[in-house]
Amino acid sequence: MPSQPSSILAAVPTSFLPSLPVRRLTCTAWRPCRKRRFASTTTRLLHNVPILPFRFETGIGLFAKRPPRPFPPPFLSPPSTSFTDPLSTHHQSRDRRAFVNGQLIKGKTNGDDAVYASDYFICANDGVGAWATRPRGHAGLWSRLIGHFWSSAIEEELVGLPRSQEPNPIASLQSAYEQTLEATTSQDCLGTTTACGAQLHYKTCTENEAQASPVLYVTNVGDCQVMVLRPSTEKVIYKTVEQWHWFDCPRQLGTNSPDTPTDNAVMDKVDLEVGDIVLAMSDGVIDNLWEHEIVARILKSIKEWESGTHAEAHKGDRAGGRNGGMRVAAQDLMEAAREIAVDPFAESPFMEHAIEEGLASEGGKQKRQVSKRESKANSSRMRGKRSKQYRKLMEQFSQTFGFREPYQVLVDAEMVRDSSRFKMDLEPALSRTVHGKVKPMITQCEIRKLYAARNEPGVHEAIDLAKTLERRRCGHHPDDYPEPLSTQECLRSVVDPKDTLQNKHRYVVASQDQEVRRMLRGIKGVPLIYIKRSVMILEPMADESVQVRAKEERSKFRAEIKNQLGKRKREDADDDEKADKKTDNNSEEQKPKKKKGHGPKGPNPLAVQKPKKAKTEGQQPRKRESTDAKDAPQEGAGKRKRRKRNKATAADDGEMDTAAAEVTMAES
Repeated sequence: MPSQPSSILAAVPTSFLPSLPVRRLTCTAWRPCRKRRFASTTTRLLHNVPILPFRFETGIGLFAKRPPRPFPPPFLSPPSTSFTDPLSTHHQSRDRRAFVNGQLIKGKTNGDDAVYASDYFICANDGVGAWATRPRGHAGLWSRLIGHFWSSAIEEELVGLPRSQEPNPIASLQSAYEQTLEATTSQDCLGTTTACGAQLHYKTCTENEAQASPVLYVTNVGDCQVMVLRPSTEKVIYKTVEQWHWFDCPRQLGTNSPDTPTDNAVMDKVDLEVGDIVLAMSDGVIDNLWEHEIVARILKSIKEWESGTHAEAHKGDRAGGRNGGMRVAAQDLMEAAREIAVDPFAESPFMEHAIEEGLASEGGKQKRQVSKRESKANSSRMRGKRSKQYRKLMEQFSQTFGFREPYQVLVDAEMVRDSSRFKMDLEPALSRTVHGKVKPMITQCEIRKLYAARNEPGVHEAIDLAKTLERRRCGHHPDDYPEPLSTQECLRSVVDPKDTLQNKHRYVVASQDQEVRRMLRGIKGVPLIYIKRSVMILEPMADESVQVRAKEERSKFRAEIKNQLGKRKREDADDDEKADKKTDNNSEEQKPKKKKGHGPKGPNPLAVQKPKKAKTEGQQPRKRESTDAKDAPQEGAGKRKRRKRNKATAADDGEMDTAAAEVTMAES
């Protein structure tokens, strides 16, 4: 089994961007928590930090596998023994606060990770938990100090930053890295951490300097992630790219690490709009939840909070996530990731990555390390488990949306190029993924894109592969469209030509473009396939398709419990004519079964004495029996009627019988 390091999820701060009026810059009297009652920052900013036109509404969600390791001296202040010190008896919860260079360490600790959030800056640092096995290993201290010195450097830069100059987050991170090295080296505290942060700033319009727009400066080192979500379009407009040395070994800052912010940190500028959501997440979130799950969870929490249907919603201004909405969204996201992390049978992005690397892994990532010495039997078992899930998923698509073999698979140009680059047989790989016969198809626009890039290396092989695929007419003729349409527009016109959000022709789409797959998740009943690190992956059923399937299952359940009302049968005939027309089947109608009543039953038939037959005084002659049999009506002719005979006739018959008996005796 893989080893279990310290913490399972790092901090998950989410931030919202409400509109605030541009206020006059001041350096004496501004305090964010006093002036803005809805502010939810973890720490107060410096008094002389200028007021910017925009700010964050923040919230934090934390979950750790175990409590954080205590900081060693001198970073942890001893409890006070003086009764005059307000930190001794009156505030016992603040007795042992963490200090560095005489200052309180900013932020919060979560296992080996740390998080910081303020009006203008958020960050999430993921400490490497393997240092917990070392006597002097303190990854949590390293991640906390990096966040403290980084935020302090940004605040100091804002104080003296000219209005026309842009901030430099990488320089601030480099300064924080050097100060952390200086503070920990003298105390022999070992550790490493990844770091990601988002600094909110603004830019002014060249035509009108009074008009400003928000800008986000994102800095990343390692595998933590900053994601920007736009609720108005429900799309991810930006996210950072992970930095790796190799699988499960990200770039990191600290002891014996060759990485530094100046050489390895990446900084991006993102133009924001009022209302955008910014998330800073550790790998504990992105390794357990797919991107579309994160987006759906955040949007759902925000909508429930603003509408007042959330369990923690209260009266007051809830617009824009104010008064606790961001905290609720962060905690909901953390809870969703925690459920996957503690489930040993859950399928997660981390499990997919481990399988792609040929390693064995089950369930969500609870901050585990995967060993290459795992047996090959475990790896093959996991591949078999994934194959079984894919087969079950395609069966669900077949039952709900009517898919059948051969499956029509729409392939884009990037899928063809990647399959050619990985030396992958496209059609057999698709057949193994969907567990059935396939018919790969490519549109005219995608073919034109390949021909346009034929001078690039490796494209000739991709073109030869695309020629073997069936051509799907998309209707975008070169005469009408000199330039080929984008993959998103072309595939949407083929899959959903009438914008009904229905996959009428039951296409399976194999695309490498994340935006295309995100768009197609909104169309009901579209299986999505992509290649990641030479492994073909079938995405889980999207939420829209899951809702359709659940609705159909509920309708089937209701259909089974409905009473089946049949036609009323007539029991008796109204007259003799209708009785004569009855068929033999109607004459042999079954009697209705009597319901078994409750209470005492009759005697046991096996214990009851058999009734005795009553003896008749005289036996009738056989001739009389034969006569009666002749007179009896045939079966099915109605009720038998007895004939009335006169007394004289009866006496004559008796004499004849007696005489016949005497003659017989005389002859014998």
